[in-house]
Amino acid sequence: MSSLPDLRFLLSINSENAWSDLLATLMNADQAITRSVLGIEAVGPLQIRREVSKSRGRKASDRPDLVVEANGQVVAVVEVKLLAGLGIEQLERYYKYVAEDERNDCQFVAVSLQRIRLDTTHAQDWQNLTWEEIIAPFASSPVPWAATTATAWTSHIKSQVPEVNGHTVWNQIDGIDLYLALRLRAAYMYDNVALPGCSSKSIQEIGSGGLYVTIVDAPIPSSGYTVRWEATESLPTKDVGKLVDSSGLRRVDFRFFLVQQRVTSSKAYDWDHLALLWQEYLAQEDWIPWRPHPPRKTLQWEKDGVARLKALGAPAFLGAGYGEKQAKLSGEVEFGARFVLPPSTTLKEATEVLSRVAVIGSRMAQHATQPQGRL
Repeated sequence: MSSLPDLRFLLSINSENAWSDLLATLMNADQAITRSVLGIEAVGPLQIRREVSKSRGRKASDRPDLVVEANGQVVAVVEVKLLAGLGIEQLERYYKYVAEDERNDCQFVAVSLQRIRLDTTHAQDWQNLTWEEIIAPFASSPVPWAATTATAWTSHIKSQVPEVNGHTVWNQIDGIDLYLALRLRAAYMYDNVALPGCSSKSIQEIGSGGLYVTIVDAPIPSSGYTVRWEATESLPTKDVGKLVDSSGLRRVDFRFFLVQQRVTSSKAYDWDHLALLWQEYLAQEDWIPWRPHPPRKTLQWEKDGVARLKALGAPAFLGAGYGEKQAKLSGEVEFGARFVLPPSTTLKEATEVLSRVAVIGSRMAQHATQPQGRL
């Protein structure tokens, strides 16, 4: 029988609060290791605080998971994640949480699981550590219970977040939360997609429902548009939560979009350029099993846009996507087309397809004709 405590009931994979509380307890118990792990140079006792709220005006406030102080000064801000992603400008806001004259001496640390690691490249002031990296040093703590807890915690992570690889089948999920399993699949594709030149990749949560999408963007220079390819589960987020097991997962959903960015309406979208990209780059890709369903639009100018695509010789299914409502939510308008792969697809196969279409997207972004933002 193992002498290590079983942390399953204490540290649910769905409870960031429980993980944050125990981390704060470890940090307080062995402050020498805390200093080493976080890179804190300030002398004097550390004060570990949880979710200290600070107003930023207009009835809004920021509340990082852990704040570390020494001599009355903030010396570290730690934001932890498990299954959730980052909020809009969350790290940027938490950077400003610290007084400007204290920021140079403050460590900003984002913590996530190794197998579903956060992308923090947009926030250069933040260190990106894994739970494994921040917990492991405490296993050598001279504080006996802290060392035992850290050792058990490391083992707990391995049991709760299983490894996926190229042979992993999309819908073969046993013994773990479906949302976590699909998040691991998105992370695998993000880590292994072959990124063509002038392109970028990201993982984003779909709404706030726990389903994630792997994205490859190829920005069209000086245009306010990007060519985007996405891959995710085709079943809507709310329906994933209703499944008893993974046999109900539908397919791997691939989406092509010409995305207009930093807008508040779909009225200025360049449907002509979408048709051009289709004719020049996708019409001849007969290996792609496009979904034939025509888009349904309710706003007249979006109906006119779909009619324009047909007039330019595009197939009836081109124009699917997200328009006016999405512009209000995210500042983006995205129209294009979709295709799916069967649920028996392996992650290696899905990633190879995403890599292949990403190359097409990169070529699209370099087309001599640029899209127009016109009213």
